[in-house]
Amino acid sequence: MSASGDIPLLVTSAGQDVLTRAVRFTRSVVRTQVEPKTVGTYLLLGHVRGAIRPLYVGRSDTCLHRRLYHHPLQGIATHFIVTPTRTPDQAYATEAHWYHRHLSAGHSLLNRIHPASPAGTARCCPFCQEPALERALTRALSYPHPAETRSTP
Repeated sequence: MSASGDIPLLVTSAGQDVLTRAVRFTRSVVRTQVEPKTVGTYLLLGHVRGAIRPLYVGRSDTCLHRRLYHHPLQGIATHFIVTPTRTPDQAYATEAHWYHRHLSAGHSLLNRIHPASPAGTARCCPFCQEPALERALTRALSYPHPAETRSTP
């Protein structure tokens, strides 16, 4: 761990494994590190049995800054990572991927329910339908989703 408290971490973003740094989960860090009105996914980390482990996977379809700044796990989670996305659909696909990946790795997440699809959509979780995580991620990130598009009157 670096002197600043950052933790190197390998995460999957847009179908690619990327080395990133988890940073301290404090309001002052969120204020300076997360741009307002950014859509994307986040992973909260904390101490579990003497090691830093994933605690919670989430997303915001409108503003990651606001979601993290007011998150109920402030003070419990010690670090976080953020992956900005272009659309709520991409944020959902990334969140669902991380959720399934960490559960399949045996991590006990604090998420009480499976990630919900973005408001106004009826997307099905590609990882519940496809057991091979990498194939499901590729399919989830391909856009548009013809079978799932909705026509508006």
